[in-house]
Amino acid sequence: MADPKAFLSIIRPQNCFIGGMTVIAGLAIAFTQNRVGLIGDYTSAFVYAYLTYFFVAAGGNVVNDIFDIEVDKVNRPHRALPSGRMTVRQAWMYVLFLSALGVVFALLNGTLGTILVIAFLIVGYAYAAKVKALGIAGNFMVAFSFAFGVIYGSFVYAEAVHIFVIPIPTWLFFLTAFMILQARETVKGAEDVEGDRLRNVRTVARVYGFRAAAVLQALFNFIGVACYVLVWYLEFASFVLWPFLVLGAAIVILAGVFPLTRPSDRKRLMIGSTLDKVGALVGLIAFIVIAFYEAFF
Repeated sequence: MADPKAFLSIIRPQNCFIGGMTVIAGLAIAFTQNRVGLIGDYTSAFVYAYLTYFFVAAGGNVVNDIFDIEVDKVNRPHRALPSGRMTVRQAWMYVLFLSALGVVFALLNGTLGTILVIAFLIVGYAYAAKVKALGIAGNFMVAFSFAFGVIYGSFVYAEAVHIFVIPIPTWLFFLTAFMILQARETVKGAEDVEGDRLRNVRTVARVYGFRAAAVLQALFNFIGVACYVLVWYLEFASFVLWPFLVLGAAIVILAGVFPLTRPSDRKRLMIGSTLDKVGALVGLIAFIVIAFYEAFF
């Protein structure tokens, strides 16, 4: 019998919670760029879109752990599957349940958005099954999975008002999140070199070395910062909110610099990875504040 706590830990609820906020930001950003009615008119759309992302992401996390079970026996033996607190069969049943919930909530917002969600589900499963082993291509899929939320949120709004345009600030948010998460996945690939050998995951660190991984993650981080700064430069965000600009940019720049100093030092890699996670969170909060500030002020 599975440990009840395993059903919670395997979905990484904190990641699903944070990722779901990208949907809220995407929907709110689209509203500020093409106002139809009042933002309160879209309360149900906010809720359904958030729950869609939460359950779809949760199912994706379980699928990822199913295919990663042998690697996790080395890198993360405490997780639900390698520790034996949940069986693979139970995990697959859980995936079906979570994915079905996600699709149901997507349907409540519209048919076209549901098609987008189903396509996202298929891509996520393909990543876990095959693409992850390709290294950088797999990293792109992880980064896309997180950043996809903002595109989906804007698409939900577009379908609701029948104006199918994804605004420029949504794309900038997408690129900011995508680049920072891509950088973090590159760093994590350097951290997990030993376990990745078991599945022959071709990360940048394994194929080209720690120095190449450090340089690439720095490049991704700096591009992410550039996209973030453009939001203010192009006047999509009020300079009243400048503390978010300075704080977010500073954290991500540090995240890019730390692994460069000692590319094979596990402690510095962990610091870089943590800073990327914090920077992404600050950026996410910033985009939510930006959107609602513009909506109400």
